[in-house]
Amino acid sequence: MTTKDRILMASLKFFLIEGYENTTLSMIADAVDIKKPSIYYHFKSKEGLLFHSIYFILNTLEEQITHSVTRSNTPKEQLESFFECIFDFNDKLSLMIGNDCNNSINFITMIQLHSNRFKELSERINQYYEKISYILKDILTQGQKKNLIKDALDKDMAVIDIISRIEGLIALSTVYKTVHLNNIRNQLYENLWLNLAPQNNPQKKDRKFFNYGPISLGRKW
Repeated sequence: MTTKDRILMASLKFFLIEGYENTTLSMIADAVDIKKPSIYYHFKSKEGLLFHSIYFILNTLEEQITHSVTRSNTPKEQLESFFECIFDFNDKLSLMIGNDCNNSINFITMIQLHSNRFKELSERINQYYEKISYILKDILTQGQKKNLIKDALDKDMAVIDIISRIEGLIALSTVYKTVHLNNIRNQLYENLWLNLAPQNNPQKKDRKFFNYGPISLGRKW
């Protein structure tokens, strides 16, 4: 790992655990065992480090989601892969930054906190949500063509529901210690699929997605 990479990982760790405001360049330099001025050789400022940290998260996650979904065959498997990819990324990120596991991390909260503060970040975060929304809509569309997903589904609302479930569970598992994602994943996927799949029994009423109203994915919180 290069010095630049080590600086980025140390910055990411402090931003995730301590928060942007509580992180200093001196803390980062000490963690990497370099002098503070050496950081400026690789990054222009603390703000620049924050930008690179969030870009790293979003770029890596987008790439992994695309790869994971592409490798799956059926819409159900693709949706499970979508969930798994984001859940696992949050876990692996904790190991990647050298977290001692005593501190829970939630990368989603980090990007949400700064989406309105920095215009450039806001635009990149919106691009992320637009991309994963496109991926989800494509999965739903292909599922409808194969008669595996109900025709009457409101795909815009379904996409918001799916993303909200993922982000909500990650946030909940961070603060509510008795919630263990690994223990409820399979049931989570089955419940989601029940909302999406056509009802074979005409006596059963269709389950409906929550009506979130006209909101932008980049601003849903």
